[in-house]
Amino acid sequence: MADYEAKATDTEFISDEKVQTVTEQDDDYIDEIYEIIDAVVPRTDDPTIPANTFRAWFLGLVFGVLICAANTIFTFRSNSFSITPFVTVLLAYPCGLIMAKVLPAGILNPGKFNYKEHALIYVMTSCMASPPYALYNIVGQKYQLYQTDLSLISGFGFAIVTQCFGYGFAGLTRRYLVRPAAMLWPSNLATIAMLNSLHGTDDGQGTRYPMTRFKFFWLVSSAMFFYQLLPSYVMPMIGALSVICWFTNNKKDNKMALVLGSGSYGGGVGLLSFTLDWSLCNVYSPITTPLWAMMNQFLGLWLFMWIVTPILWYTEAFYKDQSIGASSEYGFTINSPATYNKDGNRIPNTKFVIRSPDDRNSLVLNQTFYDENKPILITTYFALEYANSFIVFVAALVHVGLWYGKDIWHRFRATLQDLDRNDIHATLMDAYPEVPDWWFIVVLAVTTVLGIVVCQWGGFDLPWWGTILAMLLALVSIIPIGTIQAISGQQIGLNVMSEFLIGLLLPGRISAVMAFKTFSYMAMYQGLFLVADMKLGHYLKVPPRAMFLAQLVSTVLGSCVSTGTAALIYESFGKIEKPVSPQFPAGFQWLMQVQGDDPASGWSSNGYNTFLSAGAIWGAIAPARFFGPESPYFKTLLGFLVGGILPIIPWYLHKLQPNSFWHLVNIPLIFIFPAAAGARRSDLITPLAISVLVNYFVKKYRNTWWKKYAYVMSAAFDSGTGVMLLILFFMVQFNPKYQMPFPAWFMNSGDVERCLPDAALTCMEHATMGGAYGNEYLPEQDPACNA
Repeated sequence: MADYEAKATDTEFISDEKVQTVTEQDDDYIDEIYEIIDAVVPRTDDPTIPANTFRAWFLGLVFGVLICAANTIFTFRSNSFSITPFVTVLLAYPCGLIMAKVLPAGILNPGKFNYKEHALIYVMTSCMASPPYALYNIVGQKYQLYQTDLSLISGFGFAIVTQCFGYGFAGLTRRYLVRPAAMLWPSNLATIAMLNSLHGTDDGQGTRYPMTRFKFFWLVSSAMFFYQLLPSYVMPMIGALSVICWFTNNKKDNKMALVLGSGSYGGGVGLLSFTLDWSLCNVYSPITTPLWAMMNQFLGLWLFMWIVTPILWYTEAFYKDQSIGASSEYGFTINSPATYNKDGNRIPNTKFVIRSPDDRNSLVLNQTFYDENKPILITTYFALEYANSFIVFVAALVHVGLWYGKDIWHRFRATLQDLDRNDIHATLMDAYPEVPDWWFIVVLAVTTVLGIVVCQWGGFDLPWWGTILAMLLALVSIIPIGTIQAISGQQIGLNVMSEFLIGLLLPGRISAVMAFKTFSYMAMYQGLFLVADMKLGHYLKVPPRAMFLAQLVSTVLGSCVSTGTAALIYESFGKIEKPVSPQFPAGFQWLMQVQGDDPASGWSSNGYNTFLSAGAIWGAIAPARFFGPESPYFKTLLGFLVGGILPIIPWYLHKLQPNSFWHLVNIPLIFIFPAAAGARRSDLITPLAISVLVNYFVKKYRNTWWKKYAYVMSAAFDSGTGVMLLILFFMVQFNPKYQMPFPAWFMNSGDVERCLPDAALTCMEHATMGGAYGNEYLPEQDPACNA
């Protein structure tokens, strides 16, 4: 910014004509932005409309706590699933209307339920809907690595600090990332459009589609609630339909059919497999994500899952790829985030670490164990994920620079001008008292001090300078990355690079590396998440001080609810005594981990397992060993070079052929390759089919219906599915000593895809049903399966 100001004031070297041209270009960009904003955001405001009301706080916190607890439970699923805060936009509306009718007039009921209260409710639930990233540290250390002396008080503190750490940055950068019109934040526009329609006059009778959105929501969510019972309990096979396994008739000696056809944990790549289970599609948001983005992402998924991964595995492109998991039911392992020794045998992550003799709070590499088992191996699929993450990091920078560079530069210039020349929305916001900078400075200072205390002495092993380094990394990245996200809608994550950096600085210290990763990543991610909500409040003229309190209180409360829920779930399962060993250093095993060893249950804690494996790779083993010149995975570092070159190709071809399709080719989206190793990969056809159906055919031929109901339908699918999943979790799986699986039949076998041989399926069914309903399965009583 300083360089720009120096050049801008140096009129001796800039002609008046050039200054006028640049100014006109900046004005053109602002006009373009206003066209987008004016389509959904009115240029008027009534400052007398209340926002900071009892109704808003009551509904916001109640819905926030519910969605926070639910989404925390869903973090233990094998496949990612979450209920979006968009659901609360629909549920809060009738609740607000009822409260406006029944509550006594006055402080509890200031009048008609209005869109500003509704927006504040959405912001609160949005802040609480995403469980803290710190959960993965807490669960990983306290429960998966058996660091039993890590107190829950430290866990609560770590979650709160990492969630609020970026809030100070968000507030201090709001004049650059929120106030200017050039900072669009397009992700907010759909929410604003929905709020406008609910509080407008176009949601009832007299239209082509007279059913209200709310009635439509309840009908669809109820139907989805009952339907979800089928793929989640009665007939799980419809959630993982493997076409190749049908035609190969699950023959034992057909290894390549298993490699290509199976998509379950420990299996293959799920070629042509599809699902009729919305809970597996939810992670892609197929209805609310633009079709062009879905096509780019699935082009990459098909390319890497179905073509590149099998070729690399078959040719053993890394090191003994085919030997990994050779003793498993499948005879190989591709779809897994686990780590393996030089012989291809799986290694529990607990064996990688020991307590440091110098500091009991420090978990360090077990050098003896590492030397006996090196080189440590990962599956072809997991290695390709890392290569692609390196590609995406560089490709995102290059892609944004090529396609949006000039746009970003002009809008950044316009932003600097807007600091002195406010747009209409900034002018309207001037009617409300602004949040003083010192409020945010206090938040930043307090969270920094508490972060140092929690990390240094609370059991997370990150030295004080690591916390400061994480803060500086977020500080230098939040404005440039925030500018890119505000304009292009794309965020460049820091998680891989932060792991790389701290892994080099603190090799062998798994807890420190995981803590630094969470701090640096969440400081920027959570900061920009809060900035986006600030922009929503800016568009809807929610008073800034009400927004500050709503965001801060809900973020702190959400951190506590989420951490408490995760700990309660883990400890409620109980534990069983085990001999003290490197695998069970505390002398017991958590029963939640026994649940995790059964991926067919759908609740294998896959996200936590992946995070812990990443901690072992980047922290315990360290990048210098795992990705160094002597490592089998050194070649994955070529991803940095590939990421710098590939985005240039479609950009250059678009320059040669401006009217072609090349502007739709997005290299970062193609290579983003969602990190879902260990999840059931029958989700690679159905989400795109849904997106094409809804966002092409319905949008083209029934556009009015699409505008009114499409997003509501997505929220209804999420709600109905989520409620059924929670009921089944507590009814079927919550009590490990009395689990209640549906009786085994053709569409509910041990391997839901029915890819394994019939004999293996029969034995898996014996084990599942033999240990159900309070019984205990004794292998010696089943000699045919345990010879």
